[in-house]
Amino acid sequence: MKTRVGTWTRIGLVVLGVVAVPGLAVWGQAFPGPFVNLTAGGLAPLPPAPPQGAWGEVIFANERWIVVQNSDGQQFPIAADSIDQFLVRWPITLNALTPASWVEVTGDDLGSMSIRTTHIDVYEGTDKTLVEPTYKSLLPFNREVTTIDPTYQRMMNTFDIASQIRLYGWAYPIQPGGNGIPGQLYAVGNVLQADPLRIGVPGDNFVSIFPADGGNMTMSQVTRGTPSFAQSGDSVFLTTLDRNAKTLVLSQLVLYKKIPFKEFSPPAAP
Repeated sequence: MKTRVGTWTRIGLVVLGVVAVPGLAVWGQAFPGPFVNLTAGGLAPLPPAPPQGAWGEVIFANERWIVVQNSDGQQFPIAADSIDQFLVRWPITLNALTPASWVEVTGDDLGSMSIRTTHIDVYEGTDKTLVEPTYKSLLPFNREVTTIDPTYQRMMNTFDIASQIRLYGWAYPIQPGGNGIPGQLYAVGNVLQADPLRIGVPGDNFVSIFPADGGNMTMSQVTRGTPSFAQSGDSVFLTTLDRNAKTLVLSQLVLYKKIPFKEFSPPAAP
């Protein structure tokens, strides 16, 4: 399908009637015919809602709206009040952690209260209410360890019954780490020291956190978000509930920033 930029300029490729994006460079839309969507006064509806867990890029944002474009050039307006949970991930380093920082981690159980992982999340200030101090063992697929598991609810199919019985026994599952099942731990706690990283967990215990083989471990500071954090070029991860004539309705939007939270300056008011 060919789309002339001049055509889009004349009809105004603005996904919302309430916002204007002067001088915005846009891609051709995968819409039938030379019509824009209903929110701009055209005849064609919004493109289909993206699947669960879709990626996109911010092309416009103000205090009320975010416009996201996917890799196919489709643009999706998102109203601020249509987002159930808005989170932002900011890069952070170990030397930025303090005793007031909380760390969330999931990874391989190394024994002796130690975890090996590829990523940790950091929470500061009021954002610590997004998590709570925790320490628990997990089976694969983030399923908690149970005492009795007669239903075999562990990714089983009809051809897997015999192997599941061998792995779990008849009524009592084996402990994580047995028979090749990787043991997993999930922990949230305050930072006790940074090298090696240790966090305090319930029961007056501490968990040591080590990077995965090769020393690779990424870090993000997680905060609550608003559209004022979004800027053109930011990546977003969308979990869609529904759509209507004006907006996607999201259960969660995660915005990925390229600078640490402490270095961010909100845009000046117009």
